[in-house]
Amino acid sequence: MGWKILESTELFRSGLFQLRSDRCQLPDGRIMPKYYVLSFPDWVNILPVLPNGDVLLVQQYRHASGLEHLEVPGGSMDPQNNESPEIAARREMLEETGYDSNNIVKVGSHYPNPALQNNQMHTYIAFDAFLSQQTQFDEFEDLKPYRCSLEQLKKHLQNGDINHSIMMATLATIIPYLESKK
Repeated sequence: MGWKILESTELFRSGLFQLRSDRCQLPDGRIMPKYYVLSFPDWVNILPVLPNGDVLLVQQYRHASGLEHLEVPGGSMDPQNNESPEIAARREMLEETGYDSNNIVKVGSHYPNPALQNNQMHTYIAFDAFLSQQTQFDEFEDLKPYRCSLEQLKKHLQNGDINHSIMMATLATIIPYLESKK
């Protein structure tokens, strides 16, 4: 069913990002001369849920859209540290919110854009999250923690306040899981 890679050429690499061109043979024998793939490390996100049921999101400016987006805390896994998705999710939660948890549950994974990208997004929920430290943003992160109830979160999603498609996919996994635990 899959395509056989006959040749792969790296076209560009910078930091955690790589662009390559693959020459592929399809199952019926046809040859795809150039198929472009963006390679990234896997991504993680994690929704901190406080003991009273409130959740923590982040408001983050995204330069490509020129807008501030309401998002679940998260980021890239660090391939140099060989960290697991859960460790990366906890690290991102601590850095972006200052919160930690002793009860982290994986609720799913999805591919952000499988037509062009090779990475996955791993999604976690951190139950009974507690303030553990000061936030420690990456050098160029521009974000603010945002606390709301689960009902407010659902309204933000329904009203279009959350318009980042990866966050929408993530919340489509998280919200039913949380509602099943009520």
